Amino acid sequence: MKMLAFKTTTHEAQPARIGAPVSAADMEALLEVPGPVEVETIGADWEAPITGLLNIKHPKAVAAGITDHKEPIKIYTHVVRHPTQGFFLVDTGVSRRLVEDPVGVGIGLMLRKYGGIEKMHAQQSTAEIIAAQGVPLNGVFLTHLHLDHVSGLPDVPKNVPIYTGADEAEASLFLNLFAQGTNNHLLAGRPPLQELQFIKDPGGTLEGVNDVFGDGSFFAILTPGHTTGHLSFLARTDAGPVLMTGDVSHTRWGWDNGVEPGTYMQEREPSIKSLLALKALSERHPNMTVKLGHQA
Repeated sequence: MKMLAFKTTTHEAQPARIGAPVSAADMEALLEVPGPVEVETIGADWEAPITGLLNIKHPKAVAAGITDHKEPIKIYTHVVRHPTQGFFLVDTGVSRRLVEDPVGVGIGLMLRKYGGIEKMHAQQSTAEIIAAQGVPLNGVFLTHLHLDHVSGLPDVPKNVPIYTGADEAEASLFLNLFAQGTNNHLLAGRPPLQELQFIKDPGGTLEGVNDVFGDGSFFAILTPGHTTGHLSFLARTDAGPVLMTGDVSHTRWGWDNGVEPGTYMQEREPSIKSLLALKALSERHPNMTVKLGHQA
C-alpha cells in the first residue's frame, strides 16, 4: 500500500474538464498541416549537476568523455496562444518572489538547502510574462510537479486551472517526502488539479495522446519515466509542429545522442522508452521544432 506521506502532493485532483484521448495516428495525420497555435519560449538561467541531467555512464557519454560538472541550463515556460481558447503556459518559469523569499512562498527546508534556488536568474519573471500578454491567463499545463517546473506558481492567479497528467499528483516516491510540503504550499487555495486523461495508444507508437482543445491543434503526450504522470506537449503552428519534451530530455546532447537523463528520474526503463518514442516522432516529421526540458 502506498504511503500518503510520499505522494507528490495531497492537493485535490480530478479528471480534467477539457481534452479527450485520441490515437497517436490521428494526431500524426495532422502534423504536416499548419495549425493555429502560437508558441513562444522564455527561459531563466540555472545550473545543475550533469549527473542528474544525463546518464554519464551510458557508453555514448563515456566515449564522449563527459564527466561530472555543473551544467548551464534554463528553466523554461512556453507561452501558448490559441485563437479561441486564449493564452496558456506550459510549465511556469520562475517567480522572483520564490527566489527572493523562498520561505515566504512556502519552500521547504530541504529544497531551500539543496534545490539550487539561489542559482535561478529570471530575465522575465512569470508575473512579467503574464502581464506582457495583455489578456488573462486561462490555464497552466504542467509537464510534471518538480520545483523547477512549478517555480512560477507564486505569480499565477489562484483561480487559474492547473493541468497535469493522470496520477502525477498521487505518484509515490521517497523523495516526495521532501517535496510534498512545498507543492502543497504552492497549490494551496487553488482549484483541484485537472488531470488530463489517456488511454493506451492502439498503435503502440506512444503511450497515450490527448487532444486538449478538441480541435487537433494542441496535444498532450503521456511520457512516463521522469515521473509517473509526466507529459510532453505538441502544438500545431503555422511554421509546423512544435514539440515541448519536458524532462524526457534535459539536454541537447542527450537528445541528439538518444541518451536518457541521469539520476533525475523515477524509473529508467520507461524514461528511455519515452525518449526514444519522442525522437522517433520527430524523425517522422522533419519539420518539427523540438524544445527540450532545459536546453535549446
